[in-house]
Amino acid sequence: MNRRRSLLFFIILSAGTVLFAQEQVDIRKKEFRQTDQTEGFKEAWKSVKEGDKYFEQGIGTYKIARDHYLFANQFNGFNPELNYKIGICYLHTDDKFEAIDYLLKAYELDPDVAADIKYQIGRAYHLVEEFDKARQFYLEYRDEIPEEERSAELSDRIDKLIIECRNGDELTREPRRVIIQNLGEDVNSIYDDYNPVYAYNDTALYFTSRRPSGKKPKRNELDNKYFENIFLSPVTEEGFDAAYPLGKPFREKGNISLVEVAADGGRVFVYVGGENGGDIEEAPFLQEKDKWKKPKSVSKRINTDYAETTASLAPGGKVIYFVSADPELSNGGKDIFVSRLDAKGKWGLPVNIGGLINSRYDEEGVFLTADGQTMYFASRGHNTMGGFDVFKSEKDENDRWGPPENLGYPINTPEDEVFYITDSTGVYGYFSTIREGGIGGRDIYKVISLGSEKEVTTMTRDELVAGLRYLDIDPFLTLPDPVTVDTTLILSGQVRDTVGDADTTVMAGLSFMNPETGEVVARAMTGTDGFYRARIPEPRMYGVEINATGYLYYLDILDLSGLNPDEPAERDFYLQKIEVGTKVVLDNIYFETGKSVLTVASYESLDQVARFLENNESVRLEISGHTDNTGSLRVNTRLSEARAKAVVDYLEGRGIDAGRLEYKGYADTQPVASNDTPEGREMNRRVEFKVLSK
Repeated sequence: MNRRRSLLFFIILSAGTVLFAQEQVDIRKKEFRQTDQTEGFKEAWKSVKEGDKYFEQGIGTYKIARDHYLFANQFNGFNPELNYKIGICYLHTDDKFEAIDYLLKAYELDPDVAADIKYQIGRAYHLVEEFDKARQFYLEYRDEIPEEERSAELSDRIDKLIIECRNGDELTREPRRVIIQNLGEDVNSIYDDYNPVYAYNDTALYFTSRRPSGKKPKRNELDNKYFENIFLSPVTEEGFDAAYPLGKPFREKGNISLVEVAADGGRVFVYVGGENGGDIEEAPFLQEKDKWKKPKSVSKRINTDYAETTASLAPGGKVIYFVSADPELSNGGKDIFVSRLDAKGKWGLPVNIGGLINSRYDEEGVFLTADGQTMYFASRGHNTMGGFDVFKSEKDENDRWGPPENLGYPINTPEDEVFYITDSTGVYGYFSTIREGGIGGRDIYKVISLGSEKEVTTMTRDELVAGLRYLDIDPFLTLPDPVTVDTTLILSGQVRDTVGDADTTVMAGLSFMNPETGEVVARAMTGTDGFYRARIPEPRMYGVEINATGYLYYLDILDLSGLNPDEPAERDFYLQKIEVGTKVVLDNIYFETGKSVLTVASYESLDQVARFLENNESVRLEISGHTDNTGSLRVNTRLSEARAKAVVDYLEGRGIDAGRLEYKGYADTQPVASNDTPEGREMNRRVEFKVLSK
C-alpha cells in the first residue's frame, strides 16, 4: 500500500465489515426484460449497466448507482436482483428504511437472490433500531450458513451482532437527557465530515472531510470517495463560520487528518496515510515565521509497522495516549496506549492501558478532557449497541482509569459514533456519526447535556414547537410559584408573536432551568407589553421554556456564557400562535416498517399532544398521515390513513374525547418537498395535526 492510499476513515470504520461485504449479484438482461411492457426497455437497461459501473467502483459512488437503478426500476420493479442492489445502495448511504423496503421485496421475489440477503435485511433493521426483527434475520442467516463455510470468526461476528441488538434494547429504554444539534452546512457537507478537534483556546474547529477540494479532486481507490483533507471552521458568537481547507504544509496528495492540538497551541499532531495504515506525525508552530512546520514522525517508538491513528495529550504535554494496531501489544484489534517523555525529551516505550478499557475488539478516537481526569473513546467492544459506541472512563484516586461507561442513547445508536471530544469548559460535546435528517454522509454533531430529572430527546436549533414533543410540561400558561435564587445577572427582553408585526407582544410565563439538573433556577412573568425581567444565578447555559395561552409551547437552549454579570443582558423570544388551520408536523412518530403499528419511541411525542388537548378543551384536531410517492396511490392511501388512525387511537386511550379528533390519510397528495430526492421523500413521510377549531 503506498502513501496515498491509506486513510483514517477507512482504517477505522471498515474493520468490522470485511466479513460481510455484499454478494456479487448480477442483473441478467433476459430476466429483467420479462415484462408485458416493452417501451422503455432500452433506456432502462442502459441505466442498469450505468448503475453496475458505479456500484462496482465502491461505496463512494453508490448514490449515483442508486439513481440509475431507481430509473430502471420504473420499467421493471419486480426484478429481485435490481431490488437487492437498490437496497444495498440505500443501506450504505442515507435511508435505511428505504433499504428495508427494497431488500424485503428482493427476498419476497426470490429468497435465494443472494446468499447474504437475510444478513443484509437484519443489518437494515438493526440500523433503524428494530432489534427484535434484526435478531430474527441474523439468527436465520447464521443457521443457514453451510457447515463448510462457517468459520469461528464468522460465527463470532454474528453472535456479537445479536448481543448488540440485546444491548440496544436495554440502552434505548433509558435515553439520556441531551440535546443533539447538527453543526450545520457551514461545517458539514453532503460528503463525510468527522474527527472534530478544537484549535488553541477554542477559537476554531479543525475537522476531516472527504469533500472534493482543489482543482482536480481525486478519489481514493479503497472506497471510491474523495481523499481526506483537513478543514477549519472559525468559531463565532453565532456558532461556526464557513469551513475552508488548510493549505501547506497540511495539504497532502493523499490523506491527512488533524488529531490533536497541544494545550499551548504550539504544536499539532496529524494522522498521515501511508504504509501499514498510516502514522501519527507532529508539526510545531514557527512563531517567528508565523507558520506551521512540515509534519514529521512523532517517534519511532510510537509509530510501528501497523496503523497508528488518533492521539490525545494529557495536561502538561508530557504524556500522550494514542491508538495502535500493533498485534504484539494489543488485546485484540486496535488498542489505546500511553507513552511518556523521558528526561531527554524522547517518548518512552508504549504501554497498553489495560483490559478494563481495551476490549478484544477495536478501540478508537481517544480524547482526554482539559483536566486529564476523563477519557472519552470509541469502542466496538464492551456493551456497544452496534459498530462503534462512545464510552468514557474517569480516573480514580489512585490515578487509574475506571470502568468504561457507555454514553447511552441517543448519543450512541447502531451506527458508528466516533471521535467524541469536549470544548475546553467541558460543557459541550462533539462527535461524528450518520443520522437520519443529516446533511449527508457522516456529520459532526454537538451534544448538550440537560441532566436527568426530565426526559428530553434530540432537538435542533430554532425549534419553536419542541414542547409538543420533548418535555412533560403543559403547553399553556400556569402561574409560577415563587422561587428564591441568588441574583448575579439580570436578563430582560420581550416575548413576541412570530406571525404578528413588531408590536405584537405576548403575555407569557418563562422558566429558566439548570441544564445539568433540570432544576428551575428562575421564573419570570411578562406583562401585557410582553416585557419580562429575570434574575439569573450566573452567566452560563440554561434551558428556557415559555408557556402562553393560545401559543405553541417553546423550549430551547439559551447560552449566556461569557456575559458580564455587572451588565444587564437582553434576549427576545418568539412564539407561534395557534390558529384554526394551523398545521404542525409531529416529529419522533415512528411505525413498524410498512405497517401502522406505533413503536414505543413515539409515545413521548404523543403524550405531549394529549396534554396539549387536555389544557385546551375546546380545540379539535385532524390527524393526518402522509407518504412519499413510492408505491401505488391505493396502497399509500390505505397505509397513511391506518397510521393516522393509530395516532387517534392512542390519544383516545389517553382519555381524549373521540369527538375532538378526526383522522385522514392523504398518501402523497400533499407533499412538502420534492419526491425526486431521498431527503424530500423523507420529509413527505410524516404525521401532522391541523387545528379544526379552538
